[in-house]
Amino acid sequence: MFSLAPEVQLDVLKCCNFEQLFSLKQTNFYFSNFINKYEGELARMKFYKLSQIGIKMIDSLEKDSYKIKRLGPVVFEFLLNDKLVKKWRTAIAESVPLFLHGVRDDSADSDDESEDNDEGDDADEEEDDNAENDLKDFAVQLIKPGDKKFRYILKVPKIPKTIEEMIIIRVWLEQLLNCAFENAYNIIFNPQMIDLLFDNDKTLLKQFHVQSFYLEARNNTIENFLRFGLNRFAIYNYFDIVFRDDVSKQNVDILFNIIINEGNKLPRVSFGDFDCFRLYDLIVEYITTSKDLSKMVSNIMIFYYSLENFKLPKIAKNVKKEGDSTEYEIVNIYNPKMKFSFSNTPERPADIYIRKMEE
Repeated sequence: MFSLAPEVQLDVLKCCNFEQLFSLKQTNFYFSNFINKYEGELARMKFYKLSQIGIKMIDSLEKDSYKIKRLGPVVFEFLLNDKLVKKWRTAIAESVPLFLHGVRDDSADSDDESEDNDEGDDADEEEDDNAENDLKDFAVQLIKPGDKKFRYILKVPKIPKTIEEMIIIRVWLEQLLNCAFENAYNIIFNPQMIDLLFDNDKTLLKQFHVQSFYLEARNNTIENFLRFGLNRFAIYNYFDIVFRDDVSKQNVDILFNIIINEGNKLPRVSFGDFDCFRLYDLIVEYITTSKDLSKMVSNIMIFYYSLENFKLPKIAKNVKKEGDSTEYEIVNIYNPKMKFSFSNTPERPADIYIRKMEE
């Protein structure tokens, strides 16, 4: 292998799956550096879900339904100089956490989301009933697409206590960052710790690659959660935020700014649950009066406790009633070709779906 030209070595490595590449990286520094250099052209391991699981929940799982990965000594190629060691020792002394905090446990039932799972809705309702059960002791879990009942569990130090633990966490984070996930649920690493682990390297934007990112938040946590989610997740399909308390005016403004500015990052967003229509009113006004809608998210879903007090805007056009749903369009006053379709569904969960129409 060493005698082959670099381009031939790359062709050979393209035939390897992610597990083989990872094992090869652990053999020596040459392959570790070579694979890191061309990681964008090589295989990513694919997972169905990245989430967290309560330690108590692990004890209740069937023994053959999971495998615990204990993080041991690793090969690393990054430069661990005196300056970085000093920063890490300060973080250890200050007990800087790896995660912001746990939100709640992922139940075993909710992992099986196959089409033939008739109990899926009941499991979701049960999760909602227990939404306030914040996690204090949890692990990271990975579920592969082929068998959603089986999971890999990473027992990661939540507050690193040694330089060796910092090294191990950084190396394993790099592996997760090289994977692809269909879904990520409530997995929030501390941005401060990420910056410390990677020496605040602005030239190397480390991101988790996910199709959909589901996040539960409260008014006092949403800003930090969003800062991490928008900067550290490359979201290719859906960004979903559910609030576990009434959404404050300040956070409505934050969500509105995401909608009008993050369209290049986020194909679709879903926010809820709301008890007032301020976010809706801001969106309608922006669509109507803005001279530039190029940065706006194209598909928006807003969930409400109820649409009972909803009033249709007077500027709504092409209003149609289909059963309990109401469909209509909102048109920009400066460019009539720029318009969005709206669909209001009052049945619980009540929602308003907003979609950019083709010009």
